Amino acid sequence: MSDDEPLDHRLLRQAEAYAQLYPSALPRLKAALEAGNPALRGLAQSMTTALVQAEGQRVRQLRAAWSLSAQEARVALRLIDGATVAGCAADMGLAESTIRTHVKSIFAKTGRTRQSQLGSLLQSRPGIPTNDA
Repeated sequence: MSDDEPLDHRLLRQAEAYAQLYPSALPRLKAALEAGNPALRGLAQSMTTALVQAEGQRVRQLRAAWSLSAQEARVALRLIDGATVAGCAADMGLAESTIRTHVKSIFAKTGRTRQSQLGSLLQSRPGIPTNDA
């Protein structure tokens, strides 16, 4: 990583990688912030912004590559990141049946039939359709 890169792009990549490895990072930072640690305020805001931007970019890639709706792309990302249908429903404030409907649509659009196939396809080449679809 070059020191010439703008800080926000470096932070975005670091935050995305860190959140993938340590999904509990943001809740822990928020807890520290709520406990009154003022030094964490800027850090938490920066990381939150970076993670939102990273998710937005992944959503755009999935939508462009497979014509997924925004909601389908968000569901796909949560499943790829290890969420269950129940967990995805709870996180998104939707019924499990709604999530299952989105999953069926995602499978139809990507030509996959199992969540494990979807995950490996999107993780290995996010946003880039392959000829084996």
